[in-house]
Amino acid sequence: MDSTEKNRRQIGGETASVVRRQLQRILASGGFANAGRMSRFLRFTIDLALQNRAAELKEYLIGVEVFDRPESYDPRIDPVVRVEARRLRAKLASYYETDGKNDALLIEFPKGTYAPVFRSRIAKPDVPAGANPQPGSTIAVLPFANLSADVENEYFSDGLTQELIHLLTKVEGLRVVAWNSSSQLKGKTPDPYSVGQQLKAGAVLTGSVRGGSNRLRITAQLVDTSNGYYLWSETYDRQMQDVFSIQEEISSSIVRTLKKKLTVATPAMTSSAPNLKSYNLYLKGRFHWNKRTHEGLTRSIQYFTEAIDADRGFAMAYSGLADAFTLLTEYGWLHPSEAMPKAEAAAKKALDLDPLLGEAEASLGLIRSIHDWKWQEAEMHYRRAIQLNPGYATARHWFAIDHLALMGRMEKARVEIKIASQLDPLSLIIREGEGFLAMVNGQYDEAFAQYREMLELDPSSYKAYACMGRAYFQKGMYGEAVALLQKARSQSGDIPSVLGALGQALALHGKPAEARELLAQLSGLSKQRYVPCSSLAFIHLGLGEREKALEILEAGCDQRHPTLANLKVHPAYNDLRGEPRFTVLLERIGLSARSSHAEPRA
Repeated sequence: MDSTEKNRRQIGGETASVVRRQLQRILASGGFANAGRMSRFLRFTIDLALQNRAAELKEYLIGVEVFDRPESYDPRIDPVVRVEARRLRAKLASYYETDGKNDALLIEFPKGTYAPVFRSRIAKPDVPAGANPQPGSTIAVLPFANLSADVENEYFSDGLTQELIHLLTKVEGLRVVAWNSSSQLKGKTPDPYSVGQQLKAGAVLTGSVRGGSNRLRITAQLVDTSNGYYLWSETYDRQMQDVFSIQEEISSSIVRTLKKKLTVATPAMTSSAPNLKSYNLYLKGRFHWNKRTHEGLTRSIQYFTEAIDADRGFAMAYSGLADAFTLLTEYGWLHPSEAMPKAEAAAKKALDLDPLLGEAEASLGLIRSIHDWKWQEAEMHYRRAIQLNPGYATARHWFAIDHLALMGRMEKARVEIKIASQLDPLSLIIREGEGFLAMVNGQYDEAFAQYREMLELDPSSYKAYACMGRAYFQKGMYGEAVALLQKARSQSGDIPSVLGALGQALALHGKPAEARELLAQLSGLSKQRYVPCSSLAFIHLGLGEREKALEILEAGCDQRHPTLANLKVHPAYNDLRGEPRFTVLLERIGLSARSSHAEPRA
C-alpha cells in the first residue's frame, strides 16, 4: 500500500477536524503569515487530501489552480510546482523546529508526491517536562472560604479557586496542585508547613470571599510553606462583574512575587469573558460535577445548559457539558448511544469557540479512545491538551489509563500517571489509576498499596474496596475478594460494575446459586437502564459459560460500550484469550495482536 492510499484510509471526520486546526496554526505562524502563494499551495493540497482526492494532486493541476498557469501549462518546461514544493517542505520543517516544535500532528510532503501525509508524533524527551518538579516551583491554591451570609454562595468561592488554578496552570515554569487535591483541605486550617509536606508545594494561596448587594470582597494571601512568611497579600473590594479581572490580577500578582524565586512567564489574559450570569451558572455546574455522583452530574448538566443559554459563546460551559455526559456513561448511568453524541458535540463546540481550550481536547481524546476506539486520533487530542495546559492533571490521567495502558504501552502510561499524581497528589481516581496499572501487570502488592492509600484518604470509598476485591480475585483468593466486594456493595448500592465483579468472585468461590441471583438481578436491571455488558459477561465467565459471555460482549461491541476498551489488558478476560471470537472482538476495537501500537515516529 502506497503512502497516498494509506493516508486516504486514515482520514475520518474527526481527523479532518484535527488537520484543519493544525493547518490554521501553521498558516498563522511567522513563516507562513506573509507567504501568500505558499499558504495557498498548502491549503489547496490539504483540502483535496481531506476530500479523499489526493490522487488528483498532480503537477499540472497544482500549476493551474495554485500558481495561475494557463491551460496550456507544460510542467516539463515550467518547473514552478517542483521548485515551490521544495520550498514548502523546507518551510514546514522550519515551522516544526520552531513555532510547531510541540505540535502533536505532523503535516509532511514525502518526496516524489504532492499529497500531504498526516501523522501524530511523540514528544522528544523520554520523561516529559514536569515529571520531576522542584518543590519551590509548586503552588497549592486552597479553597477560598465563603464568608457570605448565604451558604449557597459556596459554589462561587469554590469556582473562584478553580479558576485561579486554571489560570496558573498556564504559567510556564509553575506547577499547580490540582483542585481535586486542594479541595480535600476545604474547611480545615492546617499550618503552611503541613500543607507543603502533604501537597509537596513551596507556596500556598489562601483567601476568602464575602458577597452581598452585588459587591465582592476578596482577600488573598500567598504564604511560603517552608517558613510560614507572607509573600504577598491583597484585598479587593469590587463590583460583582469585576470578578474576571480580579482573577487575573491575583494570578499576575502571584507570578510577579514568585519571579523572585523562579523564571516564570506572566500568565496570558483571557481573550474574552462570559457574562456574569453565565459564569455563575458555570461555577454551579462545576461545583456539582466535582461530586462525581449521579445526582451531581445530572444537576451539572442542568447548570451548564443554562450557562450556555445565557452566553452561547462561553466555551468552558460546553466543555463542562461534554465532561458531564462522558462521566455519566463511563460510570454506567447513561447509555453511550444517548450520552456520547452529546458529549462529542459539546466538546467540538467548545473547540470551535476556543481552539486553545486544553480541557475540551482532553474530553475528545477520552471519547475517541473509550467509545470510538480511534486510537491515533485520540492520541492527537491528548497530546494537544497537554501541550495547551501541561498542568491539567485530568488530561495526563486519561491519557495514561484510558489510552496508553489500554493499548499495552505500560511504560509510557507510568510516566504520565506519575505526572498526574504529582499534579494532584490527593486524588482518589488517580490512585485508582496507579493501582490499575499495577494490577494489569500482575504487580498485586503494589496495587494493594495504592488501594490502601485510597482508603486512608477516604475510608468510605467504595471504589477502594472494589479494586482491592478485584486484585484478590486475580490472586485466586476468592473468599477475600467476595468479602471486599460485598463491602463495596454495601457502601455504593447496586452499581453494575460491583455486582458483576462480585458475581464472578462468588461463582469461582463455589457459590454459583448466589452468582446466578446477581446475574438475574443485573439482567432485570438491564431492561430498565443501561448496564455495561462487561458486568454480565464477568458472571458468565465465573460460571464457566464462555460462549454466553462472548455473545454478550459482541452485543456490547455493537453498541460501543466503553468498558470494552480494556479487553486487551484486563486480566478478568484471561479465560477468553485465544478464542477466535475474542480475537475478532479485539480486532473490532483496534487492539488485536496484529494491530500496530508501536510508538509513533518522532
